[in-house]
Amino acid sequence: MIHWQDLESRYAGKPEFIRKLLGVFVNSQTPTVDELRVMAADGDTENLARLAHSLKGSAGNIMARDLMGLALETEHAARDKLPEAMGLACDLADGLNATLAEIAERLKA
Repeated sequence: MIHWQDLESRYAGKPEFIRKLLGVFVNSQTPTVDELRVMAADGDTENLARLAHSLKGSAGNIMARDLMGLALETEHAARDKLPEAMGLACDLADGLNATLAEIAERLKA
């Protein structure tokens, strides 16, 4: 879930910038959903940690705090090579997919 009021406050007076930022997020992160699932299936903790770290920053930029927190949790689990990292990667893919759908709906308005 994106905290829309916080996003608008963060970039006050720049609605076009927000639209551009969201568009960049959608374009850059759409492939990440499948990448996370493949890494989970392959047990690729090294690349999963890197991808989760990158997603954490991107989610923070758009004020998607829940997604950012899940990315952080996934990153740490993958870095520590914990067995739950793969399940977290799938949860992160689901969360990202939901965030992308939320953005698409908002951009239609």
